[in-house]
Amino acid sequence: MARLDKKTYELSEAEQRDLIALIQQGKPLPEKYRFILFEDKREVELVWNGKTRDVCTTVLPFQTLEHIDEPRAETKT
Repeated sequence: MARLDKKTYELSEAEQRDLIALIQQGKPLPEKYRFILFEDKREVELVWNGKTRDVCTTVLPFQTLEHIDEPRAETKT
């Protein structure tokens, strides 16, 4: 939920102008404003240089190790 009190935002005039321009152009807001503009939901995320938001799913081949149609004949020793 967005904060309603405008005084709690810690944005410079230039940052405010940049954000307004991005919103008017329909562009996504930079990630750095998430914690300034929105309430803290106590979510944790690891961030590192080069990290992307792309989701990668890998299809792994499944290997049948053993297929048994009939019970094995037991041998007496």
